[in-house]
Amino acid sequence: MDATGTQLITVVVVLEILQLLLFWGFLYRRYQLSLRQLGRLAGQLASGQKPASFYVDGPAVVGDLAQNLEQIGLQLESLQRRQQEEEFNLNVLLANMVEGVMVVDQRHIVRLVNDELLNLFGLKSSPLNRTVLESLREARVEMIVRETLLKSEPQRQEVLLQSTSGATRFFEISAVPIRTKTGGIAGAVLVFHEITRIKQLEVMRSEFVANVSHELRTPLAIFRGYLETLIDHPDLPRTEVKRVLEAMQRHSGRLNALVEDLLVLTRLEAKQIQIELSPIRLDTFFRQLLQDWKQRKNFSEATVTLNLPETPPVLEVDPLRFEQVILNLLENAVAYSNPPRQITISVALLAGQVEVRVADNGIGIPPSDLPHIFERFYRVDKGRGRVSGGTGLGLSIVKHMMHSHGGTVQVESEVGKGTTIVLRLPVSHESLMEK
Repeated sequence: MDATGTQLITVVVVLEILQLLLFWGFLYRRYQLSLRQLGRLAGQLASGQKPASFYVDGPAVVGDLAQNLEQIGLQLESLQRRQQEEEFNLNVLLANMVEGVMVVDQRHIVRLVNDELLNLFGLKSSPLNRTVLESLREARVEMIVRETLLKSEPQRQEVLLQSTSGATRFFEISAVPIRTKTGGIAGAVLVFHEITRIKQLEVMRSEFVANVSHELRTPLAIFRGYLETLIDHPDLPRTEVKRVLEAMQRHSGRLNALVEDLLVLTRLEAKQIQIELSPIRLDTFFRQLLQDWKQRKNFSEATVTLNLPETPPVLEVDPLRFEQVILNLLENAVAYSNPPRQITISVALLAGQVEVRVADNGIGIPPSDLPHIFERFYRVDKGRGRVSGGTGLGLSIVKHMMHSHGGTVQVESEVGKGTTIVLRLPVSHESLMEK
């Protein structure tokens, strides 16, 4: 082969090599571009972003990787939706629970609470990432958490706790351990159910039963004593028998009044009494009521003064129930006054309300007794109340009657100078009536 042929072969080989190098360089640059595109897609997925497109220009193997990334993206999107739904359901559930909820881990660190728990304990700052003891300042709650985690069993206790405002409150606390898939204990869920009202009602029920028993015991004992007297002494003089029978009649009347008041009060508290409103003319109402009331035995000795405005306001009430309210107040005024008994009934129209004041010149009520006078069976002067034949339920009935009419009742009193009961009721829509 001559030199020209050799040179030609050399040139061809060099050209082939150059072509091969150019091809591999193109492939390298294409792979490099594809890899950068794959890296960008992976970065977007890792940051929680959804790529606009998963298309990658490159070899088939790169396209397969892009498709795999797209499947991973779809799965991540599905998981995120499911997580968001579960978080939403959990938040809705916790927000609508009337009980306080707290989740703690093994180290007694608070991980989750609902708003009701914050309200129950009056917490101003978030208790998250702090221990139970640091958050609530209640050693008894800490002990419940400790027992739940140590025993790995649900715990339930009634606990008396002191709120930040100083009020005493009862809670039923239920604690359940959180178990892992391997059977370990990861923490505990505590549910705080306030039972303060239930406890108060239990106390009220016990006091009510005790008070009723006490009120019934005295007249029943008197009945028994008089009956034994009549049985053991059948030859008693007629005058003595009459005295005994009159005493029994008097105490039977007291028992009947007690039972009637109990029935009325029970129906009022259970909202079983229907209030039938109708407009009444206050001047006519009070004059008729006082005329009937003065015919009662032992009430004629009281002097009643009636102060009415020139144009009495219209009042929409149940006439029968409102009459019961006023009669109860008049009977109380007589029972707790000394002769000469002076009772004043005043009516005024104030800021869209009718104000009725029933004032007496009686013994008055000590300041310590004022908050309790509307309680059942509460008497300021126990002896005087029983001698007068009162049941101890009159003012409780007045309070419930006023509330059922949408009104209020208050008391003003000074020891030795008398007591004033203030009734306020909404005025009728008919504004004012002519006299």
